[in-house]
Amino acid sequence: MTKREQALRRSLWTGHPGNMVGAGAPASEPRGVLATGYRVEACMESHIGRVRSSNQDSLGFVCPADATQLRDRGVLVMIADGMGGHNAGEIASAMAVEVLCRSYFEGADADPGDALAAAMRQANEVILLAAATDSALAGMGTTATALVLVDSLVLFAHVGDSRLYRCRGGRCRQLTGDQTVAAEMVRSGLLSATQARHHPARHVLVESLGSEQPLRVVTQADAPPLIGEAFVLCSDGLWESVDADEIGHSVSTLDAATACRRLIELALERDGSDNISVAIVSVRPPAPS
Repeated sequence: MTKREQALRRSLWTGHPGNMVGAGAPASEPRGVLATGYRVEACMESHIGRVRSSNQDSLGFVCPADATQLRDRGVLVMIADGMGGHNAGEIASAMAVEVLCRSYFEGADADPGDALAAAMRQANEVILLAAATDSALAGMGTTATALVLVDSLVLFAHVGDSRLYRCRGGRCRQLTGDQTVAAEMVRSGLLSATQARHHPARHVLVESLGSEQPLRVVTQADAPPLIGEAFVLCSDGLWESVDADEIGHSVSTLDAATACRRLIELALERDGSDNISVAIVSVRPPAPS
């Protein structure tokens, strides 16, 4: 690992505010935070897989220590998957996590949805600038999917094909839409969902951070969080071989840390040709006073 990579990795662990978890980290101990009527626990894990020589996935979790920031910005969890086969994919994903997490909490926008979209655009600009000024980083890119829970709001933004699921009662609903050539063909009626799973363009991204084309970022909102449900963020190394029903079953029957490990084990048993990363965000009852 180069000094540049080491510096970026360290920034994920020591970033401000709150706590961040970097790529390749083992499943974290559940981290809780009091909010309005609920508590959040986040666990995450990443595995290099059985084929790749490096892990290009990065994960981040930020829980502000400052009560005002916690009230206004909530907690943020994100995943980034560096583009396999491209220069410095692991650098791009680490940059995305570090810049987005910092920019979201430091941004001037009062609205958390606007702040999340602005942070995504800022991460894109930083990656583009780094690639333009260092030939060793030319062409680097990454996916990025970020989830924010703030008071009664569920907000998310994403670029690429790292997914966000919402799970309750053993069932999972995909909140993000894959931004790939095959997924676009499904939405246009040119392919069925079954055909898309085996289409050669199923991993060809139409949007990514680091792309020269104008970036379309939209922050989306979902129903308020409910106690007992969970949100799952994962890279394509997981969802390619583990379907939503299996994710929902694991999340509903296992604690979050065990579910992280079990889902990665399933992906390794069935494929393992890519890096595999998953973050589980559980909504719990408030802790006793």
